[in-house]
Amino acid sequence: MEKLTVGDKVKVKIDGISHQGVGVGRVNNLAVFVENALLGELVAAEITQVKSSMAIGKAVEILEPSFERREPICPVAEACGGCTLQAVNYPFQLEMKGMMVQEALKRIGHLDVSVPPALGMNEPWGYRNKGVFHVSYEGGKVKLGFFAQGSHQLVPAEKCRLFAPTVNQLIAWLEEALLRQGRVDYVQKILIRHSRYNDELMVVFITKDNAWRLKGLEEQLTAAFPLVASVYHNVNTNPKLLCGKNFKLLAGREFIIDTIGELKFRISPQSFFQVNNAQAKVLYDLVKEYAALDGTQQVLDLYCGIGTIGMYLAKDAKSVYGVESVAQAVRDAKENCALNGLTNCQFTAAKAEEWLKKNKLRQVPEVVIIDPPRNGCHQFLLDVLGESNCAKIIYVSCNPTTLARDLAYLKNFGYELLKVQPVDMFPQTGHVETIMLIQRKNL
Repeated sequence: MEKLTVGDKVKVKIDGISHQGVGVGRVNNLAVFVENALLGELVAAEITQVKSSMAIGKAVEILEPSFERREPICPVAEACGGCTLQAVNYPFQLEMKGMMVQEALKRIGHLDVSVPPALGMNEPWGYRNKGVFHVSYEGGKVKLGFFAQGSHQLVPAEKCRLFAPTVNQLIAWLEEALLRQGRVDYVQKILIRHSRYNDELMVVFITKDNAWRLKGLEEQLTAAFPLVASVYHNVNTNPKLLCGKNFKLLAGREFIIDTIGELKFRISPQSFFQVNNAQAKVLYDLVKEYAALDGTQQVLDLYCGIGTIGMYLAKDAKSVYGVESVAQAVRDAKENCALNGLTNCQFTAAKAEEWLKKNKLRQVPEVVIIDPPRNGCHQFLLDVLGESNCAKIIYVSCNPTTLARDLAYLKNFGYELLKVQPVDMFPQTGHVETIMLIQRKNL
């Protein structure tokens, strides 16, 4: 039996999907992960990488297409690589995301559970309230866009369907304005935030240079777009980071206002805020349902960001205590509580695992909310929770594999999975948000 090598062209029957929505089949008894291939399809694939236990390829021809395949709306969808599921009918996208979570729970968490399709949107376009756009200066033109997946090849973001028309109009204006300024390669990236509450915008120009060298651009911007409420200059010398720590306000106020449900939130440049307001409400309503608060419970909100989940539960809780490592986010959380008239919330700036190590949960909360970054929870944090006898944990995750890993670890302390529901926070992409209700056995 010949081994696969890079450059081989093979036929692959796709009979599974990975946790990232990539089609999976087998060739010579080796698992082959094929980009741009859907469940049930027969594809011709070119092998791009071979490892001891798997190979990776890309579909070069769809020999037997799925009935769920459609023509992408965006003309650069394949080149961009951001909307990896745009060629899939939306109802099947939701089914796929349920399968992705189910596969991760089975393979990593050793749980054979049935996971429902993700909860979706009526209109799964134009939902993003934040974008970071790379700036290209080539051929006498300035273009804002995204790097193609796995490269530094810029794909223009013209009329990206994941953003509202307001943002696309702003992008077109910025391209012309930067061209007039004539400072080639000065602005590296531009961060744009868009409030769905009142349509206002925040623009952050990201440069390597400490000095702001586009004098007058901020005034031109706010004059052309009165909806631009905040203009910042950010200095970032680390190409691995989206932006640096140094923000300077150039025009307008320090924040914009946005909403989730009835709550208002002050959003600063570095605030973590869900990129999809409508689906964030769907997610938070589920958290509230799973928490089943009656006004007597204490809630601990770990990795709380600017306090959105904890604040969403506050009116039904006795008290909410949030822990977040980013000091600016904690300041935002406190201001957001005041903005919404909430008096039973406290927030502290600390790494969740370090705060737990120090406090050891001397007073065990009835409900713990965990919403960690993609790499999941620190093991020490899980140890403290497991040993604390906390009755109920609600885990919100943007990564099925680390979610499954952490759940498998918590099982060692007597916790069991009661409910699981994916939510489609990122339509057209391979990302999925998942919420789980975990409870101690025999409660």
